[in-house]
Order: sequence, then C-alpha cells, then structure tokens
Amino acid sequence: MLVFPRDPNQGSESQPPAEHDWGNVELWIKTKRTKDPFLTVRKLQRYHDDAHYYYRRAKGYKTCNLLIAYASALHRSQFRIFSFSVVLFEDNVRLLRWDRSGVIYTEAFKLADGHLSEFLWRFNYLSAVDRGYDTTVSLVDNDEAEVALLKLRTYPTFENVRREHLHRVLVWDDLSPDDRPRRYIAPRAKWVTDALIGRATFGYIAFDVERGDLVYLKDFWRFDHPERQKEGDVYRELHEAEVPNIAKMGPAGDVRHVQDSSTGFQKTRTQDYRRSPGGRHAWCYGRPSAVPYVHYRLVLETIGMPLSYFKSTRQLCEVIRDAVIGK
Repeated sequence: MLVFPRDPNQGSESQPPAEHDWGNVELWIKTKRTKDPFLTVRKLQRYHDDAHYYYRRAKGYKTCNLLIAYASALHRSQFRIFSFSVVLFEDNVRLLRWDRSGVIYTEAFKLADGHLSEFLWRFNYLSAVDRGYDTTVSLVDNDEAEVALLKLRTYPTFENVRREHLHRVLVWDDLSPDDRPRRYIAPRAKWVTDALIGRATFGYIAFDVERGDLVYLKDFWRFDHPERQKEGDVYRELHEAEVPNIAKMGPAGDVRHVQDSSTGFQKTRTQDYRRSPGGRHAWCYGRPSAVPYVHYRLVLETIGMPLSYFKSTRQLCEVIRDAVIGK
C-alpha cells in the first residue's frame, strides 16, 4: 500500500496523484503472510550455533530484501534525509525508519492495540522536515527556470529538459565566513545510485544562479569521522599544490537544516541505536555495521563532456594523457 500526499487545493478529500510512482509516495505499508523476520536475540539463541544459517535460509530473509528494495526505490526517487514505513506480519506490526546508515525498527505490536492508528494520525500532522524530506531542495521560480533552461539545453542530451524537471539546490561552503548557501538549478541527476545504504552519490549538471554558468554538482553522504578528510579539502590541497588538470572547484560543505539551524547538519541516526540498554547489540543478531554519515555537496565549476564525444583519435589520446598527469 502506498500513501500519497493530499492535494491542498482539493479540500479534505484525498485525490489520486497524476503519476503513481515512487516520487509521490509519502509512506509505504507492506503486508506479508510470512512470520516476522525481525527475530530477537532471545529467539535466535534457541538455535545456538545454527542461528546464522537459520536466519539466512528462512523465508524472512527474502522478505527483508523486498523491504530494502521498496525503501531504495523511494530514496532513489525523492530528496530524502530519512523515511518511514510500516510492515505487517500476520497480526503483528512494526514501524521502520530508513536512512543512509541503515534501518531502525520498533518492537512488534498487535494490530488491535491501536498504536498503528496513533502513528498514522501523528504522521499526518508532521512537517515535511519531520517526515524526512530534504528542504534544501525546492521548486524553481518561473523567472529562474527560464534563464536556467536556456543554459541547460546547451548541454548534450539536455535539449528536451522542461521546467517541471528542475529543482533549486542549496550548497554551503565550509570556508565561507557568512555561511550563506549558493543556489543551483538542476534537472534530474545524470548519475544515480541504486544503493540505499552508504554514500548514495548523485551527480547533476546544474545551473549556477549567481555566475550564470553550468557546473557539476555532486551530492553524497560522507563518512562522519574526524580523521576522514572531506573531498572538498582534497581538491583545495591539490589546487594549492598546483597539480595540473584538476577541475576548478566551487563551494563544498556539509548540508544544513534550513528551517531549524539549531539542529545543525543533516546526519544519519541509525548508528545511534547500534547498542541498547540491554547490552551490546541486545536488539539485533550478529554484528550490525551502521556507519555514521553526513550529507555533503561539492560543486565543480569545470564540467566535462562524455568521453564518447571525442572528435578525433588525437583528442581522445590527449584527454587520457591529461587525466593521467592529473592523477
């Protein structure tokens, strides 16, 4: 079951969306007649040394793959920080929260308990931020759209880009003294990841509103560790060392929460629940690996053309030579 947003101009009755695709889904609910695959450690201990084998061979393993596929489709089709879903196994219900670090799930409760009704009621009144949307991405004004389209349509394969394909994306620079984001307008991503967990890299050919030029905008989730260097800092060091054939860099930085600056940066939360008061990994079988990530954007003001667009063998060889020198 897919839950779609209500059209605010249609009164209190819900209207079916124009396109029933994952880009319009607010929440998805899955019902399965199989048993609950989210087994507790206490139940798994009954199987002793065969627990790992049993878990992978059970029907629930395929069910988990299906749930991951649904969550991946939603996060691939929308600008999301996290999302919620509901899964029902016979008369048991669990609530799930997905982000780029993994999934958090509640204890199972009975459908007749009323907790699901309360969740759906509360979900209905949540803001876009609390539902997991990335509000640093928004719709484009008509005036900005017209200017951006003129430039974007000059890029190969973008000749048919339309206004409804465009979004405004905010990018911060970690070294900017005023912490003011730059605005970019981009159609659908040129590079799309199918993975739900991990860096989740998306690449866009975007229009720089301030400069009036096309740029390459890289959107991904970086590993949140003080000893792990940010990609923007790597580019800065390369330019300071005067390494040749390196793309010119624009702003690069962690993505903020625009509606509530007190919450800081957009980060994953699943890793915070790897351990529970009951002991080390008492809620989850095995050794869960939930890596912390921070949402990050990087702009390159030098954009390339597809390698297949070379005009001669000489040009192809020169491009490869330049890349090797830069590497």
